[in-house]
Parts: sequence; structure tokens; C-alpha cells
Amino acid sequence: MDFAPGQCASPQQFLANKNITVLQYPPYSPDLAPCDFCIFPQIKSVLKGTHFVSVEYVKVKTVEILNSLTEHDLQNCFEYWQHSMQLCVNSEGNYFEGDRS
Repeated sequence: MDFAPGQCASPQQFLANKNITVLQYPPYSPDLAPCDFCIFPQIKSVLKGTHFVSVEYVKVKTVEILNSLTEHDLQNCFEYWQHSMQLCVNSEGNYFEGDRS
């Protein structure tokens, strides 16, 4: 899946165009948001300590990182998300620690 800076529709439109079912989860719950526990940490680890000459270069580098994600990376993210969702169900929606065990 290729991403291009400034050429992407809204995430909702993209998912709708690909006939991808969107599941609802509690708002403001970083343990349940794949971007917060999977994608953003990967991007941050690559960009950390880099001095960028422009915002455009940050966007380009971020797109490169997103395009380098493998099917295996996304599968691991999805499996951890499923695990986190089960922890949420088990805790009846109360606070829980999102470990990877």
C-alpha cells in the first residue's frame, strides 16, 4: 500500500473505498489505537535525533517509513490489537496494563 504526502483522502474515505470494515473502540484509549502502540513508535524510532531542514522532508521521510512496513509488521500490530481488545473486555472497560504477553 503506497502513501503519498498530500494525496490521501480522509482515512474513513480510504477505508470505505477499499471496503474495509471499521470497528469502533473507546475514544482516547491509546492501548486500543494501533497507531499509538504500533505505527507511531516505529516512525518515532527512525526519526528520533534527526534534524530536518523542512516540514516537507519530515513528510517524505514518514511516507518512506510507512511504505517500508511489511505485511509481517502489520500482522503483528493486528495481533497485539486483538490482545489489547481482549484485555479491555476482560477488565470490563476499566483501566488495564497493555502488556504483550
